[in-house]
Amino acid sequence: MQYVIVDLADRDKFYPFSYTQSLANLRIGIYSIQERWEQYIKAECSIFTAAYLQNLYPHSAFFESKEPAIFINATCVPDEHVVAQIISLKEGEKLISTTGKWIATHTTERQFEKILLAEFPPINYENAQFINDAFDILKWHPTLIHQDFNFVHKNKSALIDGSNRVVASKNIFVEPGAQIFCANLNASTGPIYIGKDAMIMEGASIRGPFVLGEKAVVKMNTSIYGSTTVGPYCLAGGEIKNSILLGFSNKGHEGYLGDSIIGHWCNLGAGTCNSNIKNTAGKVQMWNEAKQIWETVGQKMGMLMGDYSRFAIQSSINTGSYVGVSANIFGNGLLPKYLPNFTWGIVSGYQFNKAIDDINNWKKLKGFEITAEEKEVLAYLHKKLPSHHSNF
Repeated sequence: MQYVIVDLADRDKFYPFSYTQSLANLRIGIYSIQERWEQYIKAECSIFTAAYLQNLYPHSAFFESKEPAIFINATCVPDEHVVAQIISLKEGEKLISTTGKWIATHTTERQFEKILLAEFPPINYENAQFINDAFDILKWHPTLIHQDFNFVHKNKSALIDGSNRVVASKNIFVEPGAQIFCANLNASTGPIYIGKDAMIMEGASIRGPFVLGEKAVVKMNTSIYGSTTVGPYCLAGGEIKNSILLGFSNKGHEGYLGDSIIGHWCNLGAGTCNSNIKNTAGKVQMWNEAKQIWETVGQKMGMLMGDYSRFAIQSSINTGSYVGVSANIFGNGLLPKYLPNFTWGIVSGYQFNKAIDDINNWKKLKGFEITAEEKEVLAYLHKKLPSHHSNF
C-alpha cells in the first residue's frame, strides 16, 4: 500500500514556512510531520504538495502508478485510533471529521480535487485533531514532544556522562554519538531528547520538554526552557524559551529568543533579541500573510521567520513579527513587525542572484550547497513579488 501525505488544502495558513517546503517537512518535536506518520503507519510516506515544490520531494512514483493509495491530510495529528481508521479504509472510501474536515481517502485518483471532493461514501471520525495554522504549531509543540518521546523511549538510550547534573534521568534519551559534558539536564518538567552526534557544551542548562536534533550544538552556558526544539545541524546559544528552530539554523550567541518559530537556514546575529510580550502586556497583533491583515494572536508571541532569512548583529525584533523567505535584515532601533520575502535591510529589493549566492555561502559553512530544486522554488517566489528594486 502506498501512503501519501497531502498538504494542498491549508498551505496558506502556514506562511512563511509553506512558501519553501511542504507542511510534511515541518519538524515539531523529534519528528517532522512526515516522519511522525511513518512511525505510526510503519511504512514510508510520499509527499503530495504544491506543483512548484514537488521536485523537492523525489518520492513521487505514486503519480505514475495506477495502484490504489491512501492520501492523508498533513495537518491531521496522528494517534493510534485515527491511524487504525485510516488503514482500514477500503478503496473508494474517505474519512472526515465530524466538522466536515477531510482526513484521508483510499483511491486510485491522482488529482487533488478528486481525492478531496469526490463523492466517496464518507466515514465520520469524531475525535480528529488538527494543527490549524502556523500559530497552532507552538500550541501543539509540547504535546508532540511527549508523543514522539514514547516512540524513541522504546529503544535503549546511550549512557549520560557522569560529569553532568541530571534530574529525572528516566525522561532523557540520548542517541549514539552525542556528546554531553558538565551540563544541567532537568527532565522533571518534560522529556529531553538528544539526537545522533549532537553536542551539549559545558555549563549549558536545559529544562524539558526539549529536543536537540542530529549534529546540532548547544553552546557553553546556554539557557534553554521548554518547550523547545533545536533541529538538526542547528547552533543554539544565549537564552531560548518555547521555540522551534526547524533545521540548519543558527542562534549561536547571547540574546533572547522566545515563543518563536525559525525556519531552515536562518541566522540570528550576535546580541539579537526578540520581544514576545508587549510593554503593556496587551494583546499582540501579528501579520497574517494569507489574509493580508493584522490579527490578534494572544498575549505572548515572538516571531515567525521564513527559510533562508537572516538578522544582523544586535537586531531588536518587535513583538509578533512576521519575517518572509530569504530576507537579509538590518537596521537601527526596533525593527518593523512585517518583513516580506526578499527584504534587504528593512525594505523589499533583495536581488535574486545575490540572494542565491548568499544562501549558498551560508550552506557551505555546514558542508552543503544550494540545490537546483531550491533555486527553482526561490525563483518562482521571487517572480511573484510585484516589483524588485536594488537596495544594497
